[in-house]
Amino acid sequence: MTSAAPTKYSREWVDGAASLKRAVAAVEKTERVYFDLEADSMHHYFAKVCLMQILADGGCYIVDPLVKLDLKPLLSALAKKPLVLHGADYDLRMLYQQYGFRPKSVFDTMIAAQLLGRSAFGLAALVKEAFGITLGKEAQKADWSRRPLPADLLDYAAQDTFYLPGLHQTLEQELDAKGRLDWHRESCAALVRATERIRETDPDMAWRVSGSAKFRPRQLVALKAMWNFRENIAREQDIPGYKILPSDVLLRFAEGVPVEGLPDQIPRLPSRLGAELRNGFLQAFEEAIQSDPKSWPKPLPPPRKPVKSPHPDLLADLKKARDQVAAGLHLDPSLLAPKAVLLSVALTGVSAPESVREAAQWMHWQENLLLEPWLQAAQRYQKPRSP
Repeated sequence: MTSAAPTKYSREWVDGAASLKRAVAAVEKTERVYFDLEADSMHHYFAKVCLMQILADGGCYIVDPLVKLDLKPLLSALAKKPLVLHGADYDLRMLYQQYGFRPKSVFDTMIAAQLLGRSAFGLAALVKEAFGITLGKEAQKADWSRRPLPADLLDYAAQDTFYLPGLHQTLEQELDAKGRLDWHRESCAALVRATERIRETDPDMAWRVSGSAKFRPRQLVALKAMWNFRENIAREQDIPGYKILPSDVLLRFAEGVPVEGLPDQIPRLPSRLGAELRNGFLQAFEEAIQSDPKSWPKPLPPPRKPVKSPHPDLLADLKKARDQVAAGLHLDPSLLAPKAVLLSVALTGVSAPESVREAAQWMHWQENLLLEPWLQAAQRYQKPRSP
């Protein structure tokens, strides 16, 4: 069932002190803020926030963070208001990493749709369902760091926030009617905490691209050398590494490295790279395969065999109990407990609530749904107590 078309709000481009002051005032006057942002990770090595779209007090303020503005007053005002976003994970991570921003609270419309049992929960699917409007995809791969931004991109950026008030109202009412509003609040709070954890990259793993697991050490040193050369160029030029040379080309070079001697033939590098870059890649490759074997990286050890549950059928019984609860609620079972949680809990033997809680690391609503069914499912595996 579709709702009325969303309101088209006035739009203001914020790139100076006066317009920024108006945006801050609008945020301070409003009860909640509808928020979106655009970044440039597809076009630059060092990803950054390129736009902030802020729907507040009846207007949409499109903030340009790339100009030299002091955004502290705006971020401070935003931190005091509930934010409504769709798919907030990436946006909150970018805001935290770039500005140290922590929101007061978040209403994520994607999480809401998932907790209501929607099988299609992307923004386009929700907008189509709620308003009967088909969103275009032409701007999804746009370079948001371009200046000036064309009018069609500004329209695209602004319109995403236009749909959020209607989606928020509808989804919040549905959650409340189903008694799942607290589930959503807890899930959004957990998301905020998760986005404040910085994901560190292991330097010994970054270059081990998919498809290299079975390479010999001499093949690995060739891959690592070419990958490092590519990343250095990518950092210097501030473009993603894959745009310089895709990883599958690096893999083809490494695959052709023999146990000893030189390869009979090597893949061709694309002419678009230019002679200097092509020579750089080839030099890195040749120096690597002729380097001291003592310096070659070692293959990763095979993955450890998973620890077996004390009861072979317990995992299947836990999964069956989870799936039954999820089916009754018309939810994706993984929302209640993903596979990793199933495995972790099965290893405990499910003999006591405390061990299950520690293994599952549940939110309260998940525990309330699954703890008792799992304890019951595991009863037949427990040893009877001695009299």
